[in-house]
This record gives sequence, C-alpha cells and structure tokens, in this order.
Amino acid sequence: MIVAFIPARGGSKRLPRKNLRPFVGHPLIAYSIAAAMTARRVDRCVVSTEDAEIAAVARSYGADVIARPPQLATDVATTASVATHVLEHFSNRGDLPDALVTLQPTCPLRRRGLIDEAIELFLEAGADSVVSITKSELKLGRVDGGYFVPGYAVGTRSQDLPPEYYENGLVYVCRPNVLLETGNLFGRRVVPMICDPSRAFVDIDTERDFEIGEMLFRRHSEDFDYIDAAEHYSRSS
Repeated sequence: MIVAFIPARGGSKRLPRKNLRPFVGHPLIAYSIAAAMTARRVDRCVVSTEDAEIAAVARSYGADVIARPPQLATDVATTASVATHVLEHFSNRGDLPDALVTLQPTCPLRRRGLIDEAIELFLEAGADSVVSITKSELKLGRVDGGYFVPGYAVGTRSQDLPPEYYENGLVYVCRPNVLLETGNLFGRRVVPMICDPSRAFVDIDTERDFEIGEMLFRRHSEDFDYIDAAEHYSRSS
C-alpha cells in the first residue's frame, strides 16, 4: 500500500489560514488532495490536521483525515514528526505502508503524472527516499560581520557556476521503516527527481506567492487538469 500524506495545520502567521484560501477556484489544499487522489500508484490519501475546518474541507475533496495532536501543530513541529505520527496510526492497525508520499499543501503546481513518476523512481531505485529538486542559477553567498561574502568566484557567470540544487517541496517519497528508525524523511540513499523551475519555485507563504502561483497555474492549466476531479469530490460530498 502506498499512502499520500498532506500535512496541513490551521496556524499560519505570515499568511493566516492559507491552506483554505481560494486558489483559482478551490481551497489551496484541494490541489494536493486532487493530485494524490488521481495518481495511479497512490492507494490512500490522508490529511493530518488539528483544525476542524481543514478536516471538513479535506473530507469534502475525498481525503481521509488523521487528527493531529496539539503538540505536533506548533510552529516548531517538523514534517518528519507529523509523518511519524501518521505512520504510527497505520502501524497500530497492522497496516504499515510500503511507501509514504509527502505532499506539501503550499505547493499546488504539480504537473499531471509527477507523483506517479516519483513513486516509480523510488520503487525502481530501491532508495531510502526520492526528493524533488530544481537546479538553482542564483549566485549565493552569506553575510558575515556586515559584509557580503560570495560563495563563488567573483565575476563567474551564473551559467558557469557548479550545478547546485534546492528542494522544491513538490513531492517526497520515503521508506516508512527508515523514517520510523531515524526520524528522517530522507535516509541515506536519496534519489533526486529534477523538476522544471517554472513550476517548482512556487511554495506559497506570502501574497506575492499567491499571485505568481495563480498566474503560472492559469498559463499552464493543461498540466493541472486533474483538479477537475476535485469538482466531482466536492459536489458528491
């Protein structure tokens, strides 16, 4: 059994109630639920939340809900700790998944088929995890003692920098026993899934993120037509 897990707490300080905020006609969380519900390799979709309104919306779009204890709904609670709680829920019922797919609700721009491709990569590679990443073309450095210290040779063109990548938050697939043993979603053998930057940099946490996300969604709407299934789940609730 492969379980898709969506962590969605009610509290958000920078953008209050963002998981429920309308995004191109649906609550933001609906896009992650629809992506999971329409993935061929996903057997169950669960939302972990402490919030009654999020729970009701999640159920209306077809997801199951696992009640999150208050201590795992704070600003400092990690995704790994919440994922562990979800796995313990299944383990206590003697039904530990073969793989856990973590989908952040703030990353709605998952193209059609992305989740299935990540799962297939995970199964073929025999990895501890698969993590979606995107190549960075930024010229990064740090501020030390009030001065900017470049992390590259000054004058280097961005296209000539050594390739570096960042987690884009679109999809994580992990081996449950590795997470339970280590408390870590990655493990040691982490297989990368490289994603197009035009979809990958949207991780909604501000008003600007919302504006950019909706613009890109509309521009590439054919990549996200699985959201039509969300209409069915919503109407049939």
